[in-house]
Amino acid sequence: MNIQLVESIKQLILTLPPEEQGWLKAQLDQAINLTPSQVVDLNSFSGTIQLKQDPLEFQHQIRDEWA
Repeated sequence: MNIQLVESIKQLILTLPPEEQGWLKAQLDQAINLTPSQVVDLNSFSGTIQLKQDPLEFQHQIRDEWA
């Protein structure tokens, strides 16, 4: 990895407030500790869908349900 990039990221992290630095550290620790059994293979969800209506019309219909 580019040393300048690493240093830039380090400087950005150091400018964060202490509570956000702690949150970021916790997120990174959690990501590092993932075991392969906890990783979900998203390939099983890949593919295409066949809509019976215009996708934009479908989006408006779904959003109207939220209101």
